[in-house]
Amino acid sequence: MRCSYSFSAFLYCFSSITTSTNAFLDVQLPLSVGILQGQGQTCMQSVPNNIEPYVGPVGSITDTEGGIAIGDLSLQVSVAKSLVSQGRGLFLCIYDDEKEDSDGAVEEIIIPQGTPICGYARGYFSDKSDGDKSVGFLFGGNSANATAVFYNQQLMTLGDALLTIYQEQIAHEKEQPVTLFGHRVDVDPENSVVTVVDIKKEDEFSATSLGVYANDLAYDPDSNEQQYFENSERNNILQLVWRLAKDEKNGMVVPTWPVVVIKQDVRLLNTLPMEVGLQYGFKYWDAVTKEGVSNYIKSSET
Repeated sequence: MRCSYSFSAFLYCFSSITTSTNAFLDVQLPLSVGILQGQGQTCMQSVPNNIEPYVGPVGSITDTEGGIAIGDLSLQVSVAKSLVSQGRGLFLCIYDDEKEDSDGAVEEIIIPQGTPICGYARGYFSDKSDGDKSVGFLFGGNSANATAVFYNQQLMTLGDALLTIYQEQIAHEKEQPVTLFGHRVDVDPENSVVTVVDIKKEDEFSATSLGVYANDLAYDPDSNEQQYFENSERNNILQLVWRLAKDEKNGMVVPTWPVVVIKQDVRLLNTLPMEVGLQYGFKYWDAVTKEGVSNYIKSSET
């Protein structure tokens, strides 16, 4: 495929670090931003009140191995044994600290589309593939107005991020030319990957690493590609969004790490943990079926 931006294609492997929950992603909590489903909007929207409650595989508090509580959202993000696959899974439920809530127990919460809940995991970039938790950093040539990214702590389209950097450079009258426009690169997905490494024991349940435990709740070995994406639309409520930053040396935008966000407005009534899913992509599972090994996870795939 061909990309019309000065991005190289990479995969992201995880190697988490410990950080505080109130600034663990260096992004802000949005009210609601309608760009995650290819709508190409950056305007703020109100959250509808007629959302059906999320219903997923129900776990147990006693099985929780670790996690975080996001007080601003009254949300608990935790890790426990998966109910849909081998290994661990990612779970959400209402977090209610009665000591801090003078108005009584929290009975429901609505999490707006685009809200970041944890990091996928930090790591390093490489061109060698090894492991099944890597995340591809590549975008289609016409995706600038339909792909969500974080830049300057804000959720926006990829095109808006590039325009913002251009405007910043013009404002500061930098002599270095803007290289983000008109530059083309050839993306080779087969050779554009990173090596996945183990998370340090002390960091495996940190706020920056929880997303790596999210499973794909849409996978069915008997499903074709169309059925897979229909299942994903129903069952997976999480999405990966890349955080971008400006390289001050050359003025270009570069990826830093992927962030796990809510894909659509979600209403939670559950005080018991429910497992939530992240779309891996049909090509990921097709490779598992045909080759016995998994391809990297795509941050977005339609």
